Amino acid sequence: MTTSDRSSEELQQLTDSQLLELLTQTDLRLARLQHEVRRRMQVRAQAERRVEQHVEISRMVEHLEQTTVDWQKVREFFRDSIVETRDSRTNT
Repeated sequence: MTTSDRSSEELQQLTDSQLLELLTQTDLRLARLQHEVRRRMQVRAQAERRVEQHVEISRMVEHLEQTTVDWQKVREFFRDSIVETRDSRTNT
């Protein structure tokens, strides 16, 4: 029989040691319940993280397309920079 099943009168009829034993059992059960709640929260958080990671992985192609280097433009930039540097040296 659990504490919630006991009426106030039944609790009053318990000896001090019985009441302390009941309280100890209740504390242990509460600790187990809190542990289970924390465990489930961790499992849920890990699952949510995995879902977020899978979404990002599925967007990998999109990310790669956004970071593709246009080497022609890089080459033109360096060529223009070299020309400007030469021109500035010859003009001074």
